[in-house]
Amino acid sequence: MYEKFKYERLALSLIRLDDRNPRIVTQEKLLSEEAIAGYFFEHEDLTSFVKTIATEGRNPGAERPYVVKDGKSYVVVEGNTRVATYKLLTGQLVAPDPYKTAVPLVPQAMRDELVSVEVAIAPSRDALMTIMARAHFGRGDKSRWGYLGSRKAVYDDWRAGKSIAQLSNVFGRPQGQIRDLLIEYMLYLEALKLEWTPAENEVLLRPSIEFNPPVRFLQSTGHKQLVGIEFDKVNLELKFTAGDAKAKLKRLVKRTVIDDNGPSATASYGEVFVGFVAQTTEPGGSSAQAAGEHGVDANSADGDDAGAQTWGPISGTTAGGSTGSEGLKPNALFNYAVTRNDLTLRQLMKEAKGLNTKSFPAAGSALLRSVVEVLLKLVIEKKGINSQGKLLDLEGAVNLVIGQAKMSADDTKILKEFKSSHLSTHATVVPNHAVLMMARDCIDAFVKRNV
Repeated sequence: MYEKFKYERLALSLIRLDDRNPRIVTQEKLLSEEAIAGYFFEHEDLTSFVKTIATEGRNPGAERPYVVKDGKSYVVVEGNTRVATYKLLTGQLVAPDPYKTAVPLVPQAMRDELVSVEVAIAPSRDALMTIMARAHFGRGDKSRWGYLGSRKAVYDDWRAGKSIAQLSNVFGRPQGQIRDLLIEYMLYLEALKLEWTPAENEVLLRPSIEFNPPVRFLQSTGHKQLVGIEFDKVNLELKFTAGDAKAKLKRLVKRTVIDDNGPSATASYGEVFVGFVAQTTEPGGSSAQAAGEHGVDANSADGDDAGAQTWGPISGTTAGGSTGSEGLKPNALFNYAVTRNDLTLRQLMKEAKGLNTKSFPAAGSALLRSVVEVLLKLVIEKKGINSQGKLLDLEGAVNLVIGQAKMSADDTKILKEFKSSHLSTHATVVPNHAVLMMARDCIDAFVKRNV
């Protein structure tokens, strides 16, 4: 890989800072080296590095900056803060006004030493990006490229015309992961288009912001459908499938990213959207208020007292007036009308509608387990796949339905995920509220279709 790299000493004046540096996360391109230096002062603590070099001199054992040739000059792709420091201390680059006092005067001997730099010259930017991605990507990228920086690097190259296969090769990541990174950055860009207060917008534009919570929330089973967002990873598009989807995205971002004490990425839909009311435009063009599908009416109380709350309009109301979990109270399990003629299931679903699982997580776990067990029992009886009448525990019932019931692909997938992700080694649902809500969200669509 390195056989085509060259190692030379170049004049500092021939090396330019890189405006495509993945560590620079801005929505407007930085048009000058002064602007890039200002960004490094503001977001990369360039002041400390300048003082270190001014005090200790250049470290001869430090890694060489990596550059690529660009016409008669060179662009530094890796080592921008180091090269920016050399330029500032030698006077080849002037710091922006707010940071001029951060650049000390150094002896002429040091200036003479810094005007040339030992560099590694890469054959191309793509060859260098593959090496850089190994060091700065994935879970270890938070202190270097950052969550947004790594995704923006992929996005910018994609917008420049690179195919998914080329991006996979350049960044050393599977094509599926490349698509995920693109979709995640597109979600961030969509969030920026929404209306925010100046303070909220400032938070979203911080390069260090972690936009992972809303992404992880939407990755939970059923959440994209409830919010009204579709990730089209084939055509690389974000699709809003509901009239209030953008309002819900704004709510999600505000609660999980902007608010200091908002819910985590593993929160239930109800925890994020409690109290949510949005203006939506109906097909005929009239404006109507719609509560969040797990939300409460704007006039409802905020407490856990179920009897004191008035629940908002429900988008999932059927022609017969029955309601689904769209009107779910915070911390309850389900609110689906029972269509099967089974008294046990009716009682369980009645309790699932009213139990506050945050106050009683162990009871909630037992109730969720009972609901799933009864539903699986009814499926098994209807399909006639336990002719020998064997006693089945929850895991055994799940395995039998997955293997022999010939359920829909979606139901089979949900049951497999529920078994692998939400049953402990003893086939129980862990009695922790956050874990319980994740289990509930996982199995929710199966319950809705089979109750």
